[in-house]
Amino acid sequence: MTRSIDPDEVLAVLRRVAGPPTAPYHEWAVLDAIRGELESAGIPTRTDAFGQLHARVSAGAAKRPLIFAAHTDHPAFEVIEAAGQSGKARVLGGFRQRVFPAEVAVTVHDDISTSAFRARLSDPVTDVEPLENSTTVCRIDAESELAVGQFAVLDLPSADVAGDEVRMRAADDLAGCALIVCVLLALRGEQAAHDVLAIFTRAEETGLYGARLAAEEGLLPRDAYLVSVEASRTLPGAEAGRGIVVRAGDYHNTFSNEAERYLRVARERLAERGIATQRALLVGGTCEASAFVRLGWTATGIALPNVNYHNAAPDGGFAPEIVRVGDLLSGIALGVEAALAAGIDADESWWPDVRVTPAAIRERLRRERPKP
Repeated sequence: MTRSIDPDEVLAVLRRVAGPPTAPYHEWAVLDAIRGELESAGIPTRTDAFGQLHARVSAGAAKRPLIFAAHTDHPAFEVIEAAGQSGKARVLGGFRQRVFPAEVAVTVHDDISTSAFRARLSDPVTDVEPLENSTTVCRIDAESELAVGQFAVLDLPSADVAGDEVRMRAADDLAGCALIVCVLLALRGEQAAHDVLAIFTRAEETGLYGARLAAEEGLLPRDAYLVSVEASRTLPGAEAGRGIVVRAGDYHNTFSNEAERYLRVARERLAERGIATQRALLVGGTCEASAFVRLGWTATGIALPNVNYHNAAPDGGFAPEIVRVGDLLSGIALGVEAALAAGIDADESWWPDVRVTPAAIRERLRRERPKP
């Protein structure tokens, strides 16, 4: 019975998924990388009308399908004015650093070629654009000619591993995407009943747009429970190195207790194997489960604790995001066990004992109060 995959394979998948540059509306190279991982393993994929990638693995007659969702974008910059090698770039998504350094090193990309060149950002100006979740426009000076519509990402490592730490340009949410890919890979050949769908969404950082469209358009089965997979801000009780976090809610919404049930069953199973997990209300941001909950879906979430969330360095500038290998392995194991728990509609071990109040207690509480 397949319940996990080799850690070296996990890191190889992570490096390949996290390698390409990405930005809201410019996720094509990451989507291609994810598609390649799945199809090379014999897992078919399809693309919806909004360019989002879907996959599914199943066996037997599962009682409840699960959907794992992660987004393929990360905050970045888009060129909005260009004159030779200089221009202006708008922040796309939630870069809200306390300190914008005098110069920020980036690399510039476009959607139709693999060529890239270096540039630097400077002179940030407050310019709020709610549609793009953007507060800033800055100057960009590049080594090559710029063009409107190009995008720029921080010049940081895509996935450098040092011991248990992975330093990443975009852990949020390419680490979440890699986690889902590994869950699907781990379930190949599994004979126990399960039905797992995956959706890799777009434009989350600018407004949960891909997830909102998937919910609005009914692109996923309504009887399935959705699990948003994120790399979310570390908080007390959701700390790096202590396992994947079962996410009871985010900044805006509390999620479904019923959907979380399978994650809690999985936590019990992992505890028996000595695999650490956590559970917390993560108010450091808003995740895609909220897009589904608000439209009446049954949804919950899990999160990798993410140090330097949205590349916010301790000094207020920019830094790599950091996730832990152990937390990633914990999350993969949790995803697999939750899928199997959903397949048999499992309950937590303690629940049968409390589902019905014991008759003796019922009768005892019905007795009248003793008279003096």
